[in-house]
Amino acid sequence: MTIHRKTEEGLRRLVGDLENIPAPSHLKQAVLRRIEAEPARVETDRDGGIVAINPAFTGLCGYHFSEIKGRKPGSFLQGAGTDPETVAILRQAVKNGESCTVEMVNYHKDGSPYLVRIAVEPIRHEGEVTGFRATETALPMA
Repeated sequence: MTIHRKTEEGLRRLVGDLENIPAPSHLKQAVLRRIEAEPARVETDRDGGIVAINPAFTGLCGYHFSEIKGRKPGSFLQGAGTDPETVAILRQAVKNGESCTVEMVNYHKDGSPYLVRIAVEPIRHEGEVTGFRATETALPMA
């Protein structure tokens, strides 16, 4: 189990525990605001299959981990309005094990488009790329 996955599980338990604290609780609200402020994150294995997401990722695109585990993000997030040249830049960076940042149109689970900035970085273990972590930030549509 990766540290990231342990952290995500810990946050889920924390949110569950916080929901049971009687209101008003300033601590409860502060922690929930902090969790909600986290950017959307997705982690993949070296082949691009999703191995972890955070709650903000579900909030951004509408997909839950059980629906997308093992799938490549582009297989369900990209669509007709996604620029193929931007996808090619992203794929080349992943192929080369490099970091990159792109802005592209993705699609929510309900099919509606959204503009997103995706910052991808390789995850390395003993110098070898073992996966990728992406941080996604929604941007205003033009």
